Amino acid sequence: MNLRRRLLIEWALIALFGTLAVILATHWRGTSAFDNLVYDQLSSFSRPQPDDQILLINIDEASLARIGKWPWNRNIHARLIDKLAAAGPRTILLDVLMSEAANEADDSALADAMRKSGAVFLPLNFHSPGSDGKAYDTEYPLPTLGAAAKGVGHVNITFDNDGIVRRVNLCFASDERRWPHLAELVYRNGARPSRAFARMPRCGQELLLPYAPRDSYSEISFADALEGGIPEQLVKGRDIIIGATAAGMGDNYPAPFSDGGIVSGSEIMANMVAALRRDGFITPAPTWQIALLSLLPMWLLMLGFLRWQPRTALIVSLCLIATVLLASTSALSANIWFPSGAALIGIILVYPLWGWRRLQAMSAFMQSELGELEREGEIVPLALNPDRGSDLVGRQSAALGSAIDHLRDLRRFVSDSLEHLPDPMFVTDTVGTVTMANHRIEEYLGPKLKGTTLKSLLDRIVAPAHRRNVDEYLREIEREPDGDHQPFVRFVSPDGSHFVMRSAPVVNDVDVHVGQIHYLADISALAQAENDREEALQLLSHDMRSPQSAIIALLPTVPDKDVSRRIEGHARRTIALAQDFVDVARMGESPFEGSDVLLANLAHDIADNLWPLAREREVTIEVTDQSDSAFVLAEPDSLSRAITNILDNAVKFSPLGGSILVTTRRISDVAGNMLELTICDNGPGIDPELLPRLFTRFAARSAPDARIKSSGLGLTYVRAVAERHGGKVWVENGTKGACFHLRLPEAVDPIPDPDA
Repeated sequence: MNLRRRLLIEWALIALFGTLAVILATHWRGTSAFDNLVYDQLSSFSRPQPDDQILLINIDEASLARIGKWPWNRNIHARLIDKLAAAGPRTILLDVLMSEAANEADDSALADAMRKSGAVFLPLNFHSPGSDGKAYDTEYPLPTLGAAAKGVGHVNITFDNDGIVRRVNLCFASDERRWPHLAELVYRNGARPSRAFARMPRCGQELLLPYAPRDSYSEISFADALEGGIPEQLVKGRDIIIGATAAGMGDNYPAPFSDGGIVSGSEIMANMVAALRRDGFITPAPTWQIALLSLLPMWLLMLGFLRWQPRTALIVSLCLIATVLLASTSALSANIWFPSGAALIGIILVYPLWGWRRLQAMSAFMQSELGELEREGEIVPLALNPDRGSDLVGRQSAALGSAIDHLRDLRRFVSDSLEHLPDPMFVTDTVGTVTMANHRIEEYLGPKLKGTTLKSLLDRIVAPAHRRNVDEYLREIEREPDGDHQPFVRFVSPDGSHFVMRSAPVVNDVDVHVGQIHYLADISALAQAENDREEALQLLSHDMRSPQSAIIALLPTVPDKDVSRRIEGHARRTIALAQDFVDVARMGESPFEGSDVLLANLAHDIADNLWPLAREREVTIEVTDQSDSAFVLAEPDSLSRAITNILDNAVKFSPLGGSILVTTRRISDVAGNMLELTICDNGPGIDPELLPRLFTRFAARSAPDARIKSSGLGLTYVRAVAERHGGKVWVENGTKGACFHLRLPEAVDPIPDPDA
């Protein structure tokens, strides 16, 4: 597995692990201790001012000492309520549970006082777990008192995991009904619910309570209020909260203050009423939002790991930690609590994990690559640095540095080799940008070709008329780097020079196409030679044939018919010689364009054409078809002429009254199904010394006293035609005369198109 793939897999695993850790920490509040600490510190920086419309009357140690041991006679509470009612308070919150009956007269006196004031609110409480397997037990106020109160609400206290009261519940749903909190009823005082209560999506949602500075609310002792005179301006229009603050009464709770300590239930109630009045409760963000926002910085860091350098990743990690804390602070100032612990957990987990895995992967990769280089023999064996003072990665890095130095030397060697190539050469990448060029092409086009585009380079070196062919050649290489395409392309430059360009794909060690290398060969001299040859061929095919044709045209004027016939024979042989030479020279320059030809019929036609010559020599030609009328893919004109050359020679070299046997048959050899044409005569045969080179140019020669002379080009043409058709020709001497064998591939029936 290569390094990139391994790092991507480990990156995905770390991202998955970090995501699960953040989600689990959010769902199970695994970072609640840290989040509570952060919340306490942040909330202490900006505490709300106490509400001056609230007055606390405390049942403190001094009151217990002066009035007596708790519980007090309820007549005492009645007297205080009467005294307070006379001053015109807005509400009186009696934060004392009175669920058990006492003296009937005292209970009635308290009920009468509450009823006359019309502003007293009483608490009820829920104890969890309840008795007899119930989830909770409800502790109601005495029915007489509950009926006299203006309202009854719950006063349940919610504790966090560390036992501190940070959250409150404005609504508690019991089996009977939904109970608003007592502070909510005090805020309403018969009017509409608070905005915080109205926004709650469900009963039971917890809100964070912002605390005013400790002991900042106006307060007086219960005994002082009962026995002394209470100024009317201290009570009129205010919310009066009567609650226990004495240490032994169990109504004091830990609060989120940095100096520790506890606050009384009445002070918590005062903070709740104040928060309701200014709509200042802090709403915890929903769990799904916390999870999403906690995952965001972790995923941003994970995505950055794919592109950033280690130093950048470290700086961004620290910045993200600061950003998370700042975001939590900013949200708190907007009365929204976003706990930052899960987000910090994600950042703190993935950064060291990724650093560790990347270091481990790099170490394993370096070890693997060094071993691979040694096995491939590209570098000499490199031992790790024996200095045990450095760690393993340090020693591996030193060994890799030595290998890189060696590869630099190899690269320099390759670069120098390319630079001193005799032909122009340049290399392009996958987008067509020149990445390397040797001095040969820079001499032609100028220096500083590196970085230019292939298009601009071709604009300077290829004439417009040849640009299309060059572009098509390069597109074929790009589409199929390893495909079967033409080996090179030939073009002319704007200054008239002739070039051949050969391009080849460049692949890396994992067979990925990374560019192309282009070689240029200046063939201007060869092009000039080709032009000269073409002029010579034109001379042979036209300028030499024209005089011979003129001679033939003048022969009727020669009185001696025998001389005329001999001159005509020599002239026609000269024309045939010129045509054979031109056809052989041009045979390889034109593409093969074949069609299906019935070989037996072609042999019959040729025999018929040579019948006059055979009749003159009293030679019989017999054509036999043993091929079951098979076809060959051939160019009819050239194949007919080649067979004519062989059969014409057979007629010429046969004795008077001789016979020639022409046979076509189907055979199979290593090349597949073939058709073979055999022409056998009963002449004198061929000189054994001439047989090995009979089909070479100008090899055939007749004896000085032979009846017929040979130029040696006819059989050269036959061999060229056989090879052009993918076949072969050979000759052998039989018991009587010579046998020529022409073997050609049988035409293949086309495969039918199933969609046709």
